[in-house]
Amino acid sequence: MKKRPAIPRLDGGPQTILLVEDVERALAFYRDNLLLAQKDGDAGRYAELDPGDGGTLLLVKREGSIAPMTAGRAAKDKATLTFGIPTEGYETWKKWLANREVPIEHETRWVHGGRSLYVRDPDGWRLEFKTPPVLSPPPPSPPKPRDDS
Repeated sequence: MKKRPAIPRLDGGPQTILLVEDVERALAFYRDNLLLAQKDGDAGRYAELDPGDGGTLLLVKREGSIAPMTAGRAAKDKATLTFGIPTEGYETWKKWLANREVPIEHETRWVHGGRSLYVRDPDGWRLEFKTPPVLSPPPPSPPKPRDDS
């Protein structure tokens, strides 16, 4: 059994379907660069991956035999697939992706204190790695002037 590198686990949604040109190429990207385990698949037609949190990432060959079944659920425009990562894992993921020669397209610092970095998969899908917002209490109100009259 291969030892998993020490990078934070991703948390994905319930099910996401991506139409891809080459299932094996897409599978290699998600397996090797994002360390998602394959749950199921059918050579060249589709692959099911575990993005964490009980979800499924389904990679379906765009012109494959099961693509018509998923066409209504998978947008043809290049959407963004967001993975939640822990705040302390942000720099680790950034270094990991750079070491895997996955170009970072953009980074954002959100007003709520969270951070995101964006990359593209081989089919052009935009992937976001997003930390949770930083929830801090509001600053204290200034003291009210005293009325000594």
